[in-house]
Amino acid sequence: MAQVILKNLTKVFDNFTAVKNFSARVEDGKFITLLGPSGCGKTTTLRMIAGFIEPTVGEIIIGKEIVYRSKEFFVPPENRNIGMVFQSYAVWPHMNLLDNVSYPLKIRKVSRKERYAKATQVLEMVELVGVGQRYPHQLSGGEQQRVALARALIVDPYVMLLDEPLSNLDAKLREQMRFEIKEL
Repeated sequence: MAQVILKNLTKVFDNFTAVKNFSARVEDGKFITLLGPSGCGKTTTLRMIAGFIEPTVGEIIIGKEIVYRSKEFFVPPENRNIGMVFQSYAVWPHMNLLDNVSYPLKIRKVSRKERYAKATQVLEMVELVGVGQRYPHQLSGGEQQRVALARALIVDPYVMLLDEPLSNLDAKLREQMRFEIKEL
């Protein structure tokens, strides 16, 4: 994983300031949490790091590369090599698990054989062995979350962003997933 530096990050939507002058430095290999009340800008900050939302001003550095600098420079999300697990998991219901997990490689034009081999490997990593042909509706919430995590891991990301990854889980599974995420 790579170092992430945020400098004076601000995002304004119309007349609403969602994030104001936020700066942080996360060292390579470290795990941090953004904590705050609903509506304070946690998800907006993650989406800016990922490149899904362009900041109003500020600077984002991932590793040694500037990926955003106040309207001067913007690296699109597909070129940032970031894995993101959304709060809603964003698991596509019309795709089986192999297709869900391997999709980031498909858009990078990786061959089907290589995509499926890598997808099988990361599904095993998140303890979903032999379920590649299943569909999301056949899984529990915790299993769907692990599919989303596998999809984020398949590209060997420099940075992993998790947006409230445990909020939809029961207490027992939440504790288990805390351990599993830390191990990964």
